[in-house]
Amino acid sequence: MEAIRLWACPSCHRVLRERSVDEVQRRHEELVREQCGTASSAEFVAEAMWPAYLASLRRCRCGSRKRLKPVSPLAMRGQLDLHLDAVVMQ
Repeated sequence: MEAIRLWACPSCHRVLRERSVDEVQRRHEELVREQCGTASSAEFVAEAMWPAYLASLRRCRCGSRKRLKPVSPLAMRGQLDLHLDAVVMQ
């Protein structure tokens, strides 16, 4: 099992879970398929919207452009149920 890496937004203190680009791309394709009926239009929409979708996941939902701070492993101990947002780090 891969270690979970968490990041915190310095502006709103929201905790974000790091995800791989492959994982996010699969999720994006699922969302597009749910919204678009035909396969040809879904493929076109997925390709057209992918750069914007990926860029939106590189920062916090609060809109802050501040650099995300890594959450220390000690702070993660004892957390049973974290509600996390996705973020892609490269």
